[in-house]
Amino acid sequence: IARFPYTTKADLRETYPFGMFAVPREKIRRLHASSGTTGRPTVVGYTDNDLSNWADLVARSLRAAGARPGDRVHVSYGY
Repeated sequence: IARFPYTTKADLRETYPFGMFAVPREKIRRLHASSGTTGRPTVVGYTDNDLSNWADLVARSLRAAGARPGDRVHVSYGY
């Protein structure tokens, strides 16, 4: 796995804001961006398929952590 290329924050910052998108911008449905406190903000675009996959993954993760329907959960990510 170590030999596979990966995307760094520097890659995202060098092509700010939309240079690293793998799909045309009209297919992007949501943007997430960092605040830029340690440099230029990083921007990540999500397609409908990305959002569907993300929702499924988060739901499964919360379920595995013990969350159940009707629970209130605060999820806080540091981007």
